Amino acid sequence: MPDMVGKTRAITHKKKPVRRRKVRRWLMFFSVFFLLLAGGVAGAVYWKIENALNTVTSPQDGYATPGSENLDPKYHNDKPLSLVILGSDTRPETGSMNTDVMIVAVANPTTKKVTMVSLPRDTRVKIPGYRDYHKINSVYANGEAERRQAERKNQVPTENGISLTKKTLTELLGIPIDHYVAVDFEGFKAVIDELGGIEVNVDRKLVYDDPTDDTHINLSPGLQLLNGEQALGYVRHRHDNRGTKYYSSDFDRNRRQQEVIQAVIDKAGSLEGLTKVFAILDVGAKHIHTDLSKEQIKGLAYDFKGLNSSSLQTLDNGAYWQGGYTYLPKENLNAIRSALQTEMGLSGSVVAKLNDSPILAGGDDSVAARKPSSAKKSSASAASAPAKQPKKEEPSQPENVTPPAEDAVGADAPPPDIATPQNPSQSPAPSTSPVPGTSPAPPPDIIQPEPAPTPETVPPAPEGEKTTS
Repeated sequence: MPDMVGKTRAITHKKKPVRRRKVRRWLMFFSVFFLLLAGGVAGAVYWKIENALNTVTSPQDGYATPGSENLDPKYHNDKPLSLVILGSDTRPETGSMNTDVMIVAVANPTTKKVTMVSLPRDTRVKIPGYRDYHKINSVYANGEAERRQAERKNQVPTENGISLTKKTLTELLGIPIDHYVAVDFEGFKAVIDELGGIEVNVDRKLVYDDPTDDTHINLSPGLQLLNGEQALGYVRHRHDNRGTKYYSSDFDRNRRQQEVIQAVIDKAGSLEGLTKVFAILDVGAKHIHTDLSKEQIKGLAYDFKGLNSSSLQTLDNGAYWQGGYTYLPKENLNAIRSALQTEMGLSGSVVAKLNDSPILAGGDDSVAARKPSSAKKSSASAASAPAKQPKKEEPSQPENVTPPAEDAVGADAPPPDIATPQNPSQSPAPSTSPVPGTSPAPPPDIIQPEPAPTPETVPPAPEGEKTTS
């Protein structure tokens, strides 16, 4: 009996090393498997990100020329960075190059804060080197007209849409605009759809249909999940099927833009958003263009990885519509300049001669008639042709560029996408347009300057611009 017990113990003792070796083999196998899997996933993520960044930062027609190339590709984590975000409708059926969305932002890596301001599309501006006033959404189109004119003459372009936009905004806001990010509306919709929609509190009922470009907006008030198409309609709503009193003002549109941006940032930073990073990268690569370098994008992504809506500071522009343009009160414009300059570390510095054209004030008529500055006219492209020439030579897209002379004469005409209200009490606008009509009153929900004139006393634009805000 003792012999049997001894044999059993000996057999048991001999089997233990075999089991341990098997366990070690399996542990080694799974370790190697998971390491390879993790390495493969990491490699796939890296490849995906690199591929998307290569596409986004590659020069594209209309977005990169010698006049707007990125001069400093390095990322500095101790220096603020400014950029302009441009949103445009690039669908062929619209035939437009105007920028419907323009947001200037300053990203400060030290404070981990992003300060931004929306500029309404009809904001009155003086474009460097151009006569008279223009709407800010036409600046890009004017620059592109200059580029195409130079290319037709086999000349190297010295200006394009991006470079002219940057120059105009630098004079307007008093800060250098380092970079741009351009997003078309199809990309805007696709990103939101990939995120599974965004939650937005719609302020009121919005109804509008335009069969010419297949626009259909039908939103009810309340907190709801919007898909890409609905979110775009919410941001862009301007007209309404029910009449002018239901129109959306520039103030409404700017507020909605900021609401949607905050909702997208919050959703992208959520667990659900992180699981869809590959799909979002694919969409972004197709519809986003920028002159930020890959190093700068990676640096911003790292420094602002915890970005959410609470990290965004939106500045109030106080915009109001009058006589065909959108104006900014002097106090608001100065406050915007001060806030942006502070974030850029430029308080007290003179970056450019400030342009106060968005302010409605006395003496505007004489300013509008002045010739372009000598600085702009010293360039080859400006000296060889007036500002109107590149626009006349673009018959395929004449609506994209508003000739300066027409800006001055027809300043009292409504924006191109605003129907003229039927109001016989308004006095006729002093315009050379062959289409008869009356001077439009702004929609009732658009903020008016104080004191607001009564409808019977609103004068034509040339005289109205002598009123101080």
